[in-house]
Amino acid sequence: PTVRHKCLQTLLRMIYYAEPSLLKEILQSQPVSSHIAAMMASSDVKVVVGAIQMAEILMQKLPDIFSVYFRREGVMHQIKRLADSELKVESPVKPAPTTASSSSLSSTSSGSLTSEPVPTEKEGASPPAPEDSPSSSQMKLSDVLKRKKAPKRSLGRKSKEEATTSETKPSSRSSGRAKSASSKESKSSSSSKISFLPSLNPRSWAKFSCSDRVPKASASKEAVLSKNSQISAHREKIKTWIKDQAERFLQQYFGPDFEGTSHPALTVLNQLCSAAEQIQTECDSGIEGLKSIAVIMRDSDVSPFEIIHSGLIQKLLQYLTSSSCAVPRDVRIRRFLHIFLNCPAPDVLHVKRLEMEGNPAMSYLVNKLIGCLHQLEQFQVKVHDLPGGNTSSGRGSNALRFFNTHQLKCNLQRHPECTTLRQWKGGPVKIDPLALVQAIERYLVIRGYGRSKPDGDDDISDDENSDDDVDDTMAAVFISQGTARHKLEFFMGERFLPYNMTVYQAVKNYSNPGETSETDTEAESPLGHANIWVQTHTIWYRPASEGDDASATSPKKTKGDNKSQKTVRRKMDELWNDGHCPVMVPALNAYLTDKLPAFVTVQDASLDVIALLRILHAFNRYWSTMYEVPCPVNPVLPYIEFLSSKLTAKANRQLQDPLVIMTGNLPNWLAEISNAAPFLFPFDTRQLLFYATTFDRDRALMRLQDNTGDNGTTDSTDRVAPRLDRRRKQVSRTELLKQAEKVMEDIGNSRALLEIQYENEVGTGLGPTLEFYALVSKEVQKSDLDLWRGDGIKEKSAIGEDEEILYCYSPCGLFPAPLPRNAKAAAINKVKAKFKFLGKFMAKALMDSRMLDIPLSLVFYKWLLGQEHSLTSSDLQHLDPVVAKSFQQLEDVLHQKQRILTDKSHTDESQQLALESLTMDGCSIEDLDINFTLPGYSNIELKKGGQDITVTLDNLEEYLQLVVHWSQVEGVSRQFEAFREGFEEIFTLSTLQSFYPEELEQLFCGNKKEMWDVKMLMECCRPDHGYTHDSRAVNFLFEVLSCYDDVEQRQFLQFVTGSPRLPVGGFRSLNPPLTIVRKSFEGTENPDNFLPSVMTCVNYLKLPDYSTIDIMREKLTVAAKEGQLSFHLS
Repeated sequence: PTVRHKCLQTLLRMIYYAEPSLLKEILQSQPVSSHIAAMMASSDVKVVVGAIQMAEILMQKLPDIFSVYFRREGVMHQIKRLADSELKVESPVKPAPTTASSSSLSSTSSGSLTSEPVPTEKEGASPPAPEDSPSSSQMKLSDVLKRKKAPKRSLGRKSKEEATTSETKPSSRSSGRAKSASSKESKSSSSSKISFLPSLNPRSWAKFSCSDRVPKASASKEAVLSKNSQISAHREKIKTWIKDQAERFLQQYFGPDFEGTSHPALTVLNQLCSAAEQIQTECDSGIEGLKSIAVIMRDSDVSPFEIIHSGLIQKLLQYLTSSSCAVPRDVRIRRFLHIFLNCPAPDVLHVKRLEMEGNPAMSYLVNKLIGCLHQLEQFQVKVHDLPGGNTSSGRGSNALRFFNTHQLKCNLQRHPECTTLRQWKGGPVKIDPLALVQAIERYLVIRGYGRSKPDGDDDISDDENSDDDVDDTMAAVFISQGTARHKLEFFMGERFLPYNMTVYQAVKNYSNPGETSETDTEAESPLGHANIWVQTHTIWYRPASEGDDASATSPKKTKGDNKSQKTVRRKMDELWNDGHCPVMVPALNAYLTDKLPAFVTVQDASLDVIALLRILHAFNRYWSTMYEVPCPVNPVLPYIEFLSSKLTAKANRQLQDPLVIMTGNLPNWLAEISNAAPFLFPFDTRQLLFYATTFDRDRALMRLQDNTGDNGTTDSTDRVAPRLDRRRKQVSRTELLKQAEKVMEDIGNSRALLEIQYENEVGTGLGPTLEFYALVSKEVQKSDLDLWRGDGIKEKSAIGEDEEILYCYSPCGLFPAPLPRNAKAAAINKVKAKFKFLGKFMAKALMDSRMLDIPLSLVFYKWLLGQEHSLTSSDLQHLDPVVAKSFQQLEDVLHQKQRILTDKSHTDESQQLALESLTMDGCSIEDLDINFTLPGYSNIELKKGGQDITVTLDNLEEYLQLVVHWSQVEGVSRQFEAFREGFEEIFTLSTLQSFYPEELEQLFCGNKKEMWDVKMLMECCRPDHGYTHDSRAVNFLFEVLSCYDDVEQRQFLQFVTGSPRLPVGGFRSLNPPLTIVRKSFEGTENPDNFLPSVMTCVNYLKLPDYSTIDIMREKLTVAAKEGQLSFHLS
């Protein structure tokens, strides 16, 4: 917050001192009016004050320009709202009991927004302001807050001292007096630097967050309450000042014509309102209204404010989502796609060739809606001004030290509604603030409080309840296994405490819920209000209810479960006996709602805009589902057009705050909006958020540390040290897959970081672990496992065996081979066991930030996201391109048949002749001799007796539907059930919903293939210990690497890092960075005779100083090929 306010103050000074001509030139390409309007809507009064001051300066310097833009961009609307706002009438704030305490509180409660003037040479030379000089919005903020009337004199030393001393005195003056004073000073229209510049320097705006960083344990509750009361009173005075200045601004710059609708600045708004009214749902209004809107978006400079207040957003939401209208929704959507996305005409369903030329109007619409989002949204960012250095690591270390040396005092009490558990009689307990709520559960359970009490047990006094025992054990309790069955549940007041919430977060949010709100960051100390460290907080416990026990490993079956199983069996019988496939749910349907999903609980003015953007993004991705298209299609607009730069900046800033990460105190909006509208954030931001919210605090801290690049610090004592458990496993290189299965079974649902060491090898740590994940990824691709569909190709064994091994290969990525309905139970169980292992293996790799090396099909990732019911025939292209091509030819025949049957110009005879003439490559469907078995799997019948049923023109549609369903759903459902079961033993799949299927390969397998260029390598690699960027060997290396193809890149990366893949972001994200050091030799030994060596744990390449680039290329190739599959001392 301090940085934000300092930046605002700097901007104000720059604008104030700039000449009008310079301002005009600079601001003509900046949407400054829209920014000011958004600032005025902020809940941070400091920002609102700055916005009013900025508007005042701009109106003084460039009145002709900004009198128009302030109307069009919504500044005048916001000022009118501020002027019309009602102030709460509060009783005067009583001074604290003693002068000493009052003084100390005043000096530190500088969330009061007092504004101390800072004289400059220019100011000092200015003449004094006349007594009747209009202070207007220039009226100093300190004038509102001072305890006595501000002196009207030149800004000298005496004035400053008086202002400072006056601020330390207790105030009993009501806000009404301040209002009258400010009204008296706001009657004229010119300004002076003397009266205005002090308000540009709200030096004490951020004092509160800096002065009382670490709450003192000796602070009394009364003092804290007194401080909060003063802060509240100051805020009310500032609101009074804001209201006064808004009223004066309207009176001075906008006369009685403010309410009129004929002003030239309102022309575009009136046009947009008229066009929006043409979009009718009660009657068929055609496409004229849509055309008018498209023209306005494309050809005019319509502002976000005009779009918001024209009613267009609500009209479009209703038009595109309402299912009960005069015109069917599908027709309305096709009309919209035709006008805004250049799709075929609304009455055209079958598309032979795709010709979508030109820049579609939806590009302009999306751009304007993103502007509306930026103006409307008021999502709060919880950042803290922590002391301790320039890096988040240094600041985080100080915060971590504070939490490690302070404890929260909690009183554990049996819930009043519970009589079956024993009452805790050990008195208050001291709890590590960063411990999870489930740590309290484990603490109570191991002492016998998780089971029902014997009669009379309440009277027993146990030694285990002594305070000494509590202090020694409870303070450091951390639970490492988060998916066991819970026995107790906890409440603070009436609020249920989630098991993965930190105790600090629970106390901060629920212990005194009335004291602060999520938007109230003015009076918030970075490490919490002092009283939370002083008070004793009551936590209630009672037996966990069955309904909340979501993590139980063997939940009881309910009647509902039995009913759903019967429904599934009945559908399977219909599929097998009658060939009736379940109805496919179009992917677009899930987005055609005028509200965001129910899990979005945050309230904000921008939610309607986000809902509309969500629909437009779905149109961009799934528009082809509204037509019959011959092949898979790509989105029309690039994804970057939907990104919100403002929300991304907020999210990135939030995710860099170490205190928020430590305490798990991320604001709700971040996870909810990124889940409902992932397209607003780039992949990198969503990946950061995923690691910050999905796993434990220590993994989130480790990820933060990796991403801030603070690992290079030499002083390890200044770094945040995540307390992450590590579990080392030793494996043999022979039969690696079996050993990997045993490792995954042994770790169970442990959250410890897995480390691998190979038998008879000294290497440990990152390198061997990364290689383990890469080698096991290759092992599961062996053809003899019968897991995948695809062709077998021979390659050298990944684990160093001499003979060549047959691996499964598919050009579009691997997808499970279908299982027949009548497969033997032993074969099914064997395949399911492998897929369950694979699910657990992939989840563990993701949890530990380890990269896999397994190419999976896009359809596989759609299954992971639960999109299997929306798979269509176009998805066959991602399974088997050969089958997909034949399928498409048959589908073309079917479409021709359907058009003949719906053509009313045919007679019965001509229709029959037309049907008989339908062929595929010159052959009739019957002559193709196809039966109801799955293409490529003659042993899998699509329906009962399918081998004896020939495909004809009459049953072609049924056959095609069965092929799609069996290939993508029915034949692989058992494998994916097993995969999900294994995956969810580590963490839930639902946490992946903020990613798209095409992004999951990056999430699991790292960076996409890319060429390496010399410039990028120079920026990302670090020469050291004998080499610099100017060294001959380093330049040789970069030149060699820049010429590598994909295979050579993989071999080099495997050699240097242990993994053949780079993380997302490529070399820039490699942590530690690739470091090139000089390999030294004894005496007169020739470097050309030696191979390079590596230290994979720190990504060190020990490179001899070769005499020529050809020798280096040869030695690197030999080392990359031969120097693998072993970790010894280098």
